Amino acid sequence: MPEWFIKGGLAMWPLLACSVAGLAIVLERVRALQRQRILPAMLVDTIETQGAAADFKQKVKVLSEANHSVLSELVQIVLGHTTMAKHENVEAVQAAARQIGGRMERGLTSLALIAELGPLLGLLGTVHGMLRLFGDVATHGMSDPTMISHGIFEALHATFAGLAVAVPALIAYMFLRRRIDNLSLELERHVNELLTRLYR
Repeated sequence: MPEWFIKGGLAMWPLLACSVAGLAIVLERVRALQRQRILPAMLVDTIETQGAAADFKQKVKVLSEANHSVLSELVQIVLGHTTMAKHENVEAVQAAARQIGGRMERGLTSLALIAELGPLLGLLGTVHGMLRLFGDVATHGMSDPTMISHGIFEALHATFAGLAVAVPALIAYMFLRRRIDNLSLELERHVNELLTRLYR
């Protein structure tokens, strides 16, 4: 480990764990929320532009079975309930959409927790460094500046590390939260369009 990490005190280890966990969550969510995994272009195009085609339902069915996107999953639920009244189909889709929404948001609570924990762990390290500083002053007085600087060094590094973990985690959380909201709105629009075309 780098010397600055070791000198940062005990708080650096949980901060390291938080940074690794946060990075893993962000990379996994960015991959999972790729547009093609949520809204495949061919299926979207078919729903939006080919509603008047005689074989519209069959085309949508084939395309939805050809991939494992979120929209495909919702489309299959819609198609599986076409014998029901429209409002019953809508209720079935809404129930499935809530579960899918939970899957899309997986890891975001942990990411938000990391963003909140970072400054607190940094503050913990700061307090530990200040306690060490005052302990050294009480024991040795002000005669040895090098010994005093160790406590200040630990306090400042812990504060910096806490913020360095929290700020990117918060930015990533807000980015992913916004992306999920936008994708959810698009999913809702395309599913509503499909329902309208099937029940008109």
